[in-house]
Amino acid sequence: MHIFLTSLGGYLAQSSPTCPEGANCFAAAGQHQWSLVQRSAAQSVGQVASDLEVDQGLAKPGFFGAILDDLLPKHETIVPQSNDTSLCEADAQATSQTFCPSSCPYAAEMSNEFCHFRCVQKKQCGLLGTVENATIPDDDMMACRHCKVEACAQCAAAKPGQEGEKLEHCVKCMPGYSLTEEGECEMVGISVFVAIGVVGAVIAVGVIWWYAMILAKPSVNPEGVEYGLKGRDRMKLFPTDSVEPYPLTTNLLTTNVAGPATMAFFRYEAAVLIWAVVLLAVWLGFAFFVSTDILILGTRDASTPQLLCAVVEWGRKRQMELVWTKVSWLAFAYVFSFLGAIAYGVQQTKMIATVNNEEATMTSFVLMLEGLPKFTGKEMAEDAIMSAVKSATKIQPVGVSIAWNYDAHAHEIEHAIDAELEEVHDQVHGGEQAAGLEHAITDQVLQAWHVHLHEGHGHGPEHVKSLLHSMETTSTAFVVFPSQTKTKRGV
Repeated sequence: MHIFLTSLGGYLAQSSPTCPEGANCFAAAGQHQWSLVQRSAAQSVGQVASDLEVDQGLAKPGFFGAILDDLLPKHETIVPQSNDTSLCEADAQATSQTFCPSSCPYAAEMSNEFCHFRCVQKKQCGLLGTVENATIPDDDMMACRHCKVEACAQCAAAKPGQEGEKLEHCVKCMPGYSLTEEGECEMVGISVFVAIGVVGAVIAVGVIWWYAMILAKPSVNPEGVEYGLKGRDRMKLFPTDSVEPYPLTTNLLTTNVAGPATMAFFRYEAAVLIWAVVLLAVWLGFAFFVSTDILILGTRDASTPQLLCAVVEWGRKRQMELVWTKVSWLAFAYVFSFLGAIAYGVQQTKMIATVNNEEATMTSFVLMLEGLPKFTGKEMAEDAIMSAVKSATKIQPVGVSIAWNYDAHAHEIEHAIDAELEEVHDQVHGGEQAAGLEHAITDQVLQAWHVHLHEGHGHGPEHVKSLLHSMETTSTAFVVFPSQTKTKRGV
């Protein structure tokens, strides 16, 4: 990695901006003698030159150079400066050629013309027809700005042309801050945050101590632990004729470990990832081969009026020039998604059919019978069908499952099933006393509201028996055979 970064740094060093012939250049280090538009233009990226570029003779650092800027050695940026002193005497629209000379290096917004600025000296901010309340000469942005004090709700700026070290101060701070004698705002209630940190630290120490105490306790139920571990082992999936589980490197797209549904699920996940990666790769391909400006449209900094005007003008032009890339990408995304969905559906269908035909699945042991006569609950329908299947195929089925028609009594049947399950639960866990505090509280609340859930909903055993005897079967049943071979013979 170090060799790669070193070599890449050398490449970027060779592509560092250089000063074109005939221009007045100076090093950026320690000399902030350019406007914010100039500095943003020097840092813009993309293979196709944009209107924010300082000069056509300057080479941009490139897309990867911008990403690895913090990892590689720093190089001084050479920025051209205008020699046209006439910019100090008239206003100009904020374009790529608005570069203030050293005699008037600050860009000031005009008060009566939209997106027009004038190059002024430090003491001229707010004068010469510029915005009157933008009186602060900012040496970092090289522009005249409004009063700005951190966490200040009402700020007071110096008068136009006023000189001195303190050109701005706060009159009223935001809630949670107090005003100092120097006109700054400082946060109050820092002790609250300190207390929160202390409480958090105490809780963290307590949790660590509790966990350590749990680890230090002796095992009092080794039989239960062993039983649980064996149960966990029984839940693992093992290959055929193997005592070792499937390795973590198993390809679940092609290996049937838990049926075709598992393979279909992971193939769906893979299809979604492939779809997203392909669309992203095509978009990045447009950025790499056409222009990386499509990656930064709408994200450029616009912290000053001058930069806002220049960015809007540049962004509008570049958007119209590159709109064909968006249309092309959308067309590709539509066609690729449509054809990919069809291919995905065909592939999934073929996979499920192949697995069901070549490997043992649950459907490999079951046959479905249709066109059966109706039986009532009084008849031993399962035994009758099993005997008929054995007589016809000479094979003893494992079992028969009949589809019953109980739509007219669905509510009663479901209630009877729930009551039986609740009875079994009470027998296993020790009756009503095992219900615990939760059931007791629930019963008390329901009684207070005069809600009686168990009244009028249940029926006696005789009613349930009569209901089951009156039910009829459908014309469909499922027969389970002991092996795949016998299933095929049964067909």
